[in-house]
Amino acid sequence: MKTYLTLDKELRSETDLAIIANLERKGWVLAPQPPFNPETQQCNWVDGEWVVAPIPPTLYNAEQWLTKEGYGATQLVTLLDLYASLTAEGKSSEKLNAVKAWTNAILGEYVQSNQPKENWGTAPFSFNETVIEAYQELGITLS
Repeated sequence: MKTYLTLDKELRSETDLAIIANLERKGWVLAPQPPFNPETQQCNWVDGEWVVAPIPPTLYNAEQWLTKEGYGATQLVTLLDLYASLTAEGKSSEKLNAVKAWTNAILGEYVQSNQPKENWGTAPFSFNETVIEAYQELGITLS
């Protein structure tokens, strides 16, 4: 178990009891962390004291969000190819169209503001669902 000690606003973390005792003889004093919920809060040593604060939200740029939702670069290229194939045959896929509109909205918003966000919106369908429907529209049988 970690034991925290401080001297002149400096913080040390030790686990060895002999080292802890030696540091205390040299003037270091115990500085236990205050209670906090590690799932929602962070506890940091700032200017000689513990500071408990909420964990800031994770921010994503558009590309990171698309990847998180299952639509990384490879998946987007696959969907573009499927979209082109469907268009060439005069067909369409509702799921593919919905995913295309969703990605276009995200990319359009990002191009305008270029700011990361906590949430860009959930994909309307998974990549697998979208591909399966597009394949069905193209008459491609999956085995």
